[in-house]
Amino acid sequence: MAVAAERMASERMTDVFRGLDAPLRAFLAQQTRSLDDAEDLVQEIFLRLWRMGAPSEIRSFKAFAFKMACNLVKDRSRRTYTRMMRQAVPAGDVQLSDMGEGEPSSVVQSMQMIGIVAQTLAKLRPSTREAFLLYRLEAWSHARIAAQMGISVSMVEKHVSQATAALRNAGVEYSEG
Repeated sequence: MAVAAERMASERMTDVFRGLDAPLRAFLAQQTRSLDDAEDLVQEIFLRLWRMGAPSEIRSFKAFAFKMACNLVKDRSRRTYTRMMRQAVPAGDVQLSDMGEGEPSSVVQSMQMIGIVAQTLAKLRPSTREAFLLYRLEAWSHARIAAQMGISVSMVEKHVSQATAALRNAGVEYSEG
């Protein structure tokens, strides 16, 4: 009898996985804007469901799985926010040399560097530029930028990385922290 019950539970879970795989992937790909992240999260959901077995008190595995997906996206966003806030430096904390003091050549160099930064940022896609400026100048978290721009946290991270790479490629000495 126990073997039959176990087989029935296993078949139920297999049906759940087959029925929810594509919808969950599509939903999570939309939420995270990353197929790889969606894949990871779907696997995490299925693993958690499998570990739970097939509890009879869950009436709708679909609703339960989608609620779990929403919670995992929120948890990932919170972790990213916490990690990024530890690394962020508010613009007010950045020490800039006084352009009125010092050698004229250093003033010219500073002005040239500002020009290079401005040109490099101007060449970026508007969304990449906006995410980078909100992150570096306003010290906004990736989660806050994502909410403001209506994109995922991982997309914000990609925008910031692209802008950082563009600045480095332009010869701008840039440090993350």
